[in-house]
Amino acid sequence: MDVSFMAFSRLAFGHWEGQPLYALADLGIAQRLTEPRTCAELAREIGCESEPLERLLDCAVAQKLLACDGERYANTDLSARFLTEDSPESLLCWLRVMARWKQPWTQLAEAVRRGEAVDNQSKWLGEDPQFMRDFILGMHQFASRSGPAFAHALQDVPIRHLVDVGGGAGTYSIALCAARPDVTAQVLDLAPVVEITRETVRAAGLADRVSAKVADYRQDGFGEATDALLFSNVLHQESAQVCRSMLDRARQALRPGGTLLVQGYFLAEDRRAPLFTTLHNLSALALWDGGRSWTVGDMQAQIAAAGFERQAVLRQESSGFCLLSAVKV
Repeated sequence: MDVSFMAFSRLAFGHWEGQPLYALADLGIAQRLTEPRTCAELAREIGCESEPLERLLDCAVAQKLLACDGERYANTDLSARFLTEDSPESLLCWLRVMARWKQPWTQLAEAVRRGEAVDNQSKWLGEDPQFMRDFILGMHQFASRSGPAFAHALQDVPIRHLVDVGGGAGTYSIALCAARPDVTAQVLDLAPVVEITRETVRAAGLADRVSAKVADYRQDGFGEATDALLFSNVLHQESAQVCRSMLDRARQALRPGGTLLVQGYFLAEDRRAPLFTTLHNLSALALWDGGRSWTVGDMQAQIAAAGFERQAVLRQESSGFCLLSAVKV
């Protein structure tokens, strides 16, 4: 067997593997399989022919997303956890966003030629309410798993009040306040997002300690005399000029001794690893005007240029996901 050829062909076929997952989510297959059912029963409910649906179901069995006993298909642990609406681990909103993003990825060569996004997602977030909702809740679904680790990394950082800039559904504010009863937080985001933030905060039982305020982080101030300010998975969507403006306004908002927190996926210093973040960097190119992934060194240089000191890396994962801190002296 030619192992090199097999590895190369796997890369070429790689985009095939996610498509059945997106189709299962779109057709609501896992949601319909609360009890084992035949393909014919599912086809009648969906309103499609049995034969093409059977192809999808059989592929899902091969991917271990479904199981089959005779003619009856059933959910596996994976599909029950991640592909059903009522599961606390549901990733359906996130998958709808990933499915939507597959089209810009097919135009990656054009993004490279042009040096800019082929389908700027900021535009759609402002114009498509359903996409906005899926995006905010999808990022919440995906990021919630890292919330406890975020709170743990801050256990020795003195914080009474956190300002969470571009905080979306309030994922990290919720995680921090859940872990530390003495902390309050305020999420700043656009008006349609803030309504979703309030929903997730109420669902978490933290409406008395996590508030939400309408603000456009590209131009508005972030408050004043706050203890800590967080940019989580925000700066990679913006140009260097916008990042610098945001860091300057962060410094203005913090009290002396206050802590700046920057969280996201960072490249190795040679920019060629980790693999996921190199892909994340290409995603930023194709999907966000001016977007890019930074190295830790890049970001720390920008943070220093904005006047912050006492920088540290509070958390670093093999995927490139890092939490950086700095202090306003």
